[in-house]
Order: sequence, then structure tokens, then C-alpha cells
Amino acid sequence: MRCSLWMVALALLLPVRAWAKTPPLLEARNTKQFLAAVAKLEKGGGTIRLHPGEYLLKRSLHLQQKNHINLIGSGWNTTIRMTGKGDALIFEDCGFCVVRDLMLVGGAEAGSGIVFRGKFSSSNMVDLCRIADFPVSGIRFEGDPASPLSSNTVSRCHLIGNRQDQLYSLNNNDFYILQNQFGTHGNYPRTGAKLIRSSAGTYSLNYHWGNEVAFHMGEGSHFNRISSNRFENARKEAVILGGDVPYACMLTIFTGNTVHTSSESKSGRYAAVTARNVVDMTFTSNQVFSWDSAKIRHRSSLVLEKGCRNWIIKENIFRHNVEKSLIYEEDQGHIVRDNIGD
Repeated sequence: MRCSLWMVALALLLPVRAWAKTPPLLEARNTKQFLAAVAKLEKGGGTIRLHPGEYLLKRSLHLQQKNHINLIGSGWNTTIRMTGKGDALIFEDCGFCVVRDLMLVGGAEAGSGIVFRGKFSSSNMVDLCRIADFPVSGIRFEGDPASPLSSNTVSRCHLIGNRQDQLYSLNNNDFYILQNQFGTHGNYPRTGAKLIRSSAGTYSLNYHWGNEVAFHMGEGSHFNRISSNRFENARKEAVILGGDVPYACMLTIFTGNTVHTSSESKSGRYAAVTARNVVDMTFTSNQVFSWDSAKIRHRSSLVLEKGCRNWIIKENIFRHNVEKSLIYEEDQGHIVRDNIGD
């Protein structure tokens, strides 16, 4: 899959003479200056530094076929507020772009906060941002199935109260999703993070709380490393793996994670982790429990439904279940040992 990165780099390569021109450094202290700075950006990109203050968007800020754009705030006292309809920031066929160190807030008519789409929106980064209260998603990657996105990073961000999938990743491979929080202070987002046809990525050190489902790795997502996360206080399942198609997910590592206090909407109704059509999975050294087991328990800790084969399930702790802690079919090639359960 790394070959796709080289294809993207070649597709985005500017003429040699363009590199000799230094991309502009622009500053903005109000909305008018911000929009004027965006209008000055050429295909070779540039840096816009936003001073503390509030910047209002009445319509989507749509960047297309422009690379090496840096949108840098001055901390979370720099607020971009979407007051109109649609997505706030759209990067279409834009590569090597950075959004960092700012707050992005949605409204009732807004769509998503930041959207990367097209064939060539690869090697982008969203870092140290707080993205809140969008009706759809905080961040969306919408790659082309014939030419998936590659090497995008979301790190150290707070995605709070975005009401559908707070982070949505479609056709987006070789990703890094690290040290983020997916939570809420009121409504219950549908999913903290959802991966569809997003493979060969690293998903680590993320915290999830107050979502209907904390994390959903859906069909076509293979070869991922899901490690050292906290999946907690989910209204339903904490983690859903796979989907309805055969071989929905393959060869993924799920290790060192904490899964606690799921099924909060109705104690005992939902399993903490469910999987369907997931094969060749390593599920080791995880802890599944309830923070307040007198009030909230999950149905089971781990349930392998149809199409799950050849799992390694070992050295996990499965606590506070109302039914059997681990449910699986014994003739499907699973290796199960050294787990601690109720």
C-alpha cells in the first residue's frame, strides 16, 4: 500500500520553477483578513497564522488542488465558527496540509468540521485541535476506492459532541490516529471513530467516552494495529469489529486496550466487544470490566459472531458480565488460553 504514497507524490509534484518561489506567510486577526488570506493561496500553498479571536464562516471554505497549506491557530482561543450550512473546511485533492492549534465549532445547519476528499488528499495532518458540535463529523476522510488516501494523521485532538461519527475514515490507508479524545458533554455521538476500508494504520492512545459506540472498525479494514486505547462509557457496545460481508476484517492486532463500563443505556443488554466476519485476529492483553459493576454490566466481554475464524485470544481480563464472558465457536481455529473471566 505504500506504493500509493509515491503515486500521490508524483501526482502532486509542482514544476521545478515553482519550488523556487517561497510560499507566503499570511496573518489574520479577523474574518475578513482570514478569507482574504485564503484567496491569496496558490497551488504551491502557504501558511496562514490566525491570531486569537473568533472567525465566522457563513459558507464552506473549500480548498481544491492546493498543496502544502498550513492553517495555524494561536491555541484554543482561536475559534473558527461555522454559522452557515455545509462543512466548515474542505480539502479536495490537497496534500501535505496541516491544520493545527485551534478550535472549530459547528452549528445547527453545519455539516462536518474538516473534510479531506478526492484521490490526492494524502499526507495531511490535523493536530492539537478541538472540533465540537457538528451535526455530522468532526473530521472526515473520504477517499476514492480506486485510489485510496494514504498517510494522513490525526493527533492530540479533542472531538467533542459531533453527533454522527466523530471521526470517519473511508478509503484512507496507512493512517496514524494518535492521542485523541472522542467524547461528549451532552448529546451521544453515534460513534467515536469509524473506519471503513481503511487499512494498514495505527490507532493508539485514544480515549473514548459518552458515545453510543466508542469504536467501529468496519468492512475492508485490514492489517491495523489497535493498541493502548481506552474505550469507555459507551451507551451500547464499546467496540464493533467487522461487518456483514465475508472476510470483513483480516490480520489486525487489538492489544493492551482498556474497555470499561459499556452498555450504559441498559445494563446487561450489549456486549463490550462484538465481531463478525473477522479472521486471523490477535486479541491479547486487554482489560474488559465495569467501573461501577453494581450499576452497569455488559452482556459479555467478547462475542465472536458468524464468520470469525483463527483468532488468538489470550492473557485478557474479562469481568462484570451478566452472561458468559467469552462467546465463540470452538471449531473455528481459535487459540484461547490464559484469560481471566467471571
